[in-house]
Amino acid sequence: MNAIIESLPFLLKGFGYTVWLSICCVVVSVLVGVIVGVLRTLENTVIRLASKIFIDVFRGIPTLVVLFLVFFLLPTIGFQLPNFLSALIGLSLWAIANVAEAVRGSIQSIPKTQTEVSYALGLNYVDTMMYVIIPQATKRVLPSIIGVLTNLVQSTSLTVLIGNVEFLKSAQITIERITMMGSNNTAVFMLYTLVLAGYFIICYPLSLWSRNLENRLKV
Repeated sequence: MNAIIESLPFLLKGFGYTVWLSICCVVVSVLVGVIVGVLRTLENTVIRLASKIFIDVFRGIPTLVVLFLVFFLLPTIGFQLPNFLSALIGLSLWAIANVAEAVRGSIQSIPKTQTEVSYALGLNYVDTMMYVIIPQATKRVLPSIIGVLTNLVQSTSLTVLIGNVEFLKSAQITIERITMMGSNNTAVFMLYTLVLAGYFIICYPLSLWSRNLENRLKV
């Protein structure tokens, strides 16, 4: 027990790393994902096809494979990235694709008659999207996006495989240390329980928010 207490600063540092990585990934994924999702609905064939390829590729590749590609492949072509940036890019690519697909689906779920009526009233494409389509689509897409972000936060634990000392890795290092000191299995159980509680603290509010939105918006 004393060993765990002594390791708390190290564990909190790992937890803080996970929270910071999660926040950065969430911000990047939402901002870029919404843009890519809107581009996917444009009438321009080249832009629509390019965004479709991006979405299909990164939705079809496991998150861990994307992380490995960013971490191991980019240095071979001259891009040396810190572990944190590699994790941010790898996780965000997966999340951007999923957010974009959710945005695309919500926009295209709005009846086309609303677009036609907007054009008939003299609105251009941008005004129609800003004032008619997107406000309605936002209500439909929010729960889906929150679900993607919850999975994104959980996936931060995968970055341990590219050398990041996040919450899970800090717990593993602590377990190795206290095991060498002769601690029993109770300490190991307590540490993994602490990791579970940490991820629950981060993810549960997102899950709760998603359910509340579904009830309030009746999507």
